[in-house]
Amino acid sequence: MVLPFALSCSYRSTANDQTGQVARDLDASEERCVQDRLLKGWGLDLVDLAVDLNPEEEIAVDMAIELCRLGPGGSPQESLIPNDQPQVSENLLRSPTVFDPTDQAPGEDPLLDALWFACGDGDAISCDELFYSAPRDSTYEQFAFSCGGRKNMDCSLLLGREQPEGALTSLTPPPGEDEDLDRWWSLCAEGSTRACGELRLIAPNQSLYAQFGMSCGARGTSYCALILDDDGEPPTLRSLTPDQNPPGQDQLLDQLWELCGSRDARACRDLSKFAPIDSLYMQFGVSCGGRAVAPCARLFADLKA
Repeated sequence: MVLPFALSCSYRSTANDQTGQVARDLDASEERCVQDRLLKGWGLDLVDLAVDLNPEEEIAVDMAIELCRLGPGGSPQESLIPNDQPQVSENLLRSPTVFDPTDQAPGEDPLLDALWFACGDGDAISCDELFYSAPRDSTYEQFAFSCGGRKNMDCSLLLGREQPEGALTSLTPPPGEDEDLDRWWSLCAEGSTRACGELRLIAPNQSLYAQFGMSCGARGTSYCALILDDDGEPPTLRSLTPDQNPPGQDQLLDQLWELCGSRDARACRDLSKFAPIDSLYMQFGVSCGGRAVAPCARLFADLKA
């Protein structure tokens, strides 16, 4: 399995020391757990975790540390909170009352600072990127979740999303590459939330079909029920449940599956982004663990409310 570099943002659990090297304070049991996960999950036999690692090895080590620190022995099953307790912190939920769009960025990370300013200026995509790239429980994460100190809701809907020249519109005809997907495309274009959701679930990742479904038929948001009439859940969603066991085909994806099932928004996002096209893993991630086709972090906050 090729390990995507983007995962480092979502699961980084370490900090840089004064030398610029990644500092990892692991006790003996944690180190054994990490080495075991690296060997079983990625085929990496790293005897000394303190030596210089290449970028992919750095990412793998950070993710293994995160998983091992989830609970005793690193077993997600032993540490996941019950499904009726969403993993959305009080800090996130109260963030609109804490921030203002003109607030200065923390200055801790140049890339995150740039996303902060863009989010504060009203760029919905930057708000989403900042939320998923920010460290957990950080000021960056709070600011992004509140759409730059505005509201806890879908930033694309709240702020609007500019369509680049030549982009999709609700009148764009189906691509004509797949008869079944073309049918769902047409229904989605006509305003069916069920069709838009189904298109997002079954279309190949990053395809034109997936983009059309994810944007509710090029209407600028992935929360279709807020702007379209709700005409039923997508057919594929009926075969998925939050407590469903993972397929068991890939250890890393299975871990993300279990975290997503317990309402971890980052895990759902990474599962849908990096799982094989047309796989059950991808469908489970896109559906926020078999719940709905919507921005997972905001869906989980809504469930709590």
